[in-house]
Amino acid sequence: MLFRSSVLAERGWRAYVVGGVVRDVLLGRSHGSDADVTVEGDGLAAARVLSTAIGGSVTAHSQFGTAVVRAAGYSIDVVTARREHYPQPGSLPVVEPSDLGDDLARRDFTVNAMAVSLAPGDWGRLHDPFGGTADLSAHLIRVLHASSFSDDPTRMVRAVRYATRLDRKSTRL
Repeated sequence: MLFRSSVLAERGWRAYVVGGVVRDVLLGRSHGSDADVTVEGDGLAAARVLSTAIGGSVTAHSQFGTAVVRAAGYSIDVVTARREHYPQPGSLPVVEPSDLGDDLARRDFTVNAMAVSLAPGDWGRLHDPFGGTADLSAHLIRVLHASSFSDDPTRMVRAVRYATRLDRKSTRL
């Protein structure tokens, strides 16, 4: 199995599959060869441990506490669970380590703000604090907060792209 969550749990890190993979699985769609994993703890160190465990390579982005692990045709974006704020509209965010709740709250839309636990003993538990599953059922692409589009204007384009990709005939923004 590609996700060796036990090697992360042994170091006290809780890991979660987040975002598009969760959304796509709930919709019964293929999720491809890319996945996003959020780690409560040191995401960069977790990416290195995961890479060693699965025989992959790591590209780190220290400023944001993120890394990409590549192995066996898969790409796993590993991020340190974090909160972020934008000093000015459209600027790069300032990030600081946090927990899963803050990490999900910083995401673009409710349908991408869901996580599934990879922790032994909690494996497969869905975390959906913003009603993403209900929004999927209601054909709704909804931002998480009022300043979402000013923080990151590209979210407007992603909203349209998701509505089209998810084939939502009655999508409301």
